[in-house]
Amino acid sequence: MENMIKRQLSRDELAVLTARAFGEQVEITEVHELKDGWFNSAYDLTLNDGSRAVLKVAPHAEAGMMRYERNVMKTEVEVLRLLKETGNIPVPEVYYYEAEEGGNECFLMEYLPGTPYNKIKEQLLPEERGQIEEELGRLSRYINEIQSDRFGYYALEEQQGSDWLTVFSDMVSGLLADAKDKEIELPANEEQIKSAIALRKSSLEEVTVPRLVHWDLWDGNVFVDSGRITGIIDCERALWGDPLMEYYFRTLAGDHSAFLKGYGKEAFTNLEKERLELYDLYLALILHIECTYRQYSDENHRRWASEHLQQCWESIAGTSSEK
Repeated sequence: MENMIKRQLSRDELAVLTARAFGEQVEITEVHELKDGWFNSAYDLTLNDGSRAVLKVAPHAEAGMMRYERNVMKTEVEVLRLLKETGNIPVPEVYYYEAEEGGNECFLMEYLPGTPYNKIKEQLLPEERGQIEEELGRLSRYINEIQSDRFGYYALEEQQGSDWLTVFSDMVSGLLADAKDKEIELPANEEQIKSAIALRKSSLEEVTVPRLVHWDLWDGNVFVDSGRITGIIDCERALWGDPLMEYYFRTLAGDHSAFLKGYGKEAFTNLEKERLELYDLYLALILHIECTYRQYSDENHRRWASEHLQQCWESIAGTSSEK
């Protein structure tokens, strides 16, 4: 997605970074910019020994970042290494990471075989999609089995806490502050949104174990080849929280029956359904607010994000009125 916060690196800059990571004897023979990402810049590098690696570069300006997006590149590196240690989650190996005093960050990682699932999903037969999404359910369960003793975004340790109700409420407050800073119009005011959370207090209090949540595991971050998942990427927004925050539990994911089968989840309780509504709203707020922060050029996406947020709010407000 084209936006105003991505850094663009020249061939010479890429060469310098590669030499720092692998040594002066390693040179780049071919560069291909990966433009599908919405936040970081990424480059597919072919090296003179015939190998390939992917370089990710953090945005150049914090002005284009929302509150929850601080320190996310370091998070991705650490979480990739954490997941790699499990031995049963296919993630790329991190070769090199650097963070300069001026704020510039980047890392080099293993090139993954396969194609992003979103690019081939519609070309696959239903049974092929089912196989992939069932496998994704199993992998998500493996991720969510990793536990911590604090809730909150992995990158924001100072904002972590011991109970999910407080932490999630603060996460929403951060989004509302982001919207206020840029005078972004929302379908409801701060009091109404916080009231919707308060009405679902019991459902959030039910979550007592902080579990690792990838949180951005949509189809574009899942690589597949020959009907199997070859890798999972982009865990920079990982958090310790409720597994029901994972993308495939969202209404945006559509039919997720195969995912649920792989995950081992047959049905949702009434309290779980309340949390699902809150998490739908949380993601919708982000998708709408970030359009302004990143200055997205795609007007169709901006319109869709606004309409999706409106729909999520009307759904949750309608439920709230029945309580």
